[in-house]
Amino acid sequence: MAIDEQYLNNEIEDFRGAFCPFGYLDIKRAVSEALEIGKDSSWAFEQMEAFAEDCDMKITDLDPCYVVMDAILQMARNEIEEMTGFDLQNDASFETMGNFCATTYDWQSEDIELLTDALSGNPDALENLSDATRYWLSQVEIDLDSLTGEQ
Repeated sequence: MAIDEQYLNNEIEDFRGAFCPFGYLDIKRAVSEALEIGKDSSWAFEQMEAFAEDCDMKITDLDPCYVVMDAILQMARNEIEEMTGFDLQNDASFETMGNFCATTYDWQSEDIELLTDALSGNPDALENLSDATRYWLSQVEIDLDSLTGEQ
């Protein structure tokens, strides 16, 4: 019996989909976010595994974009709090709003002012921020060059 190639390809895609229910754009966004901070797809998947374990969930029930982007927020949160004492989520309301490939960071205008004030007191330390924190700050529209006096 000869198998139709298109039928086989459809069956392979269905089989793959059973293992990975996420769409191409969801995976692309999650991996792209990881690459932006100098990490890779393995790191992104490790975040998924850790999140699933911490929340007692199945990986297939997670939003990969939310998980990766929230991991980046938490990295920035830890670094900024260590440097300034300012907590992005307790002293302000920076959050990750999950919606698969449309996941975004959310904040209020006064949060930017509070964070800018906290960061501006440490211009020398800003030069040594990690790639993750630099990237997250750019996503919430904080211009590090203006805080360090560089143009």
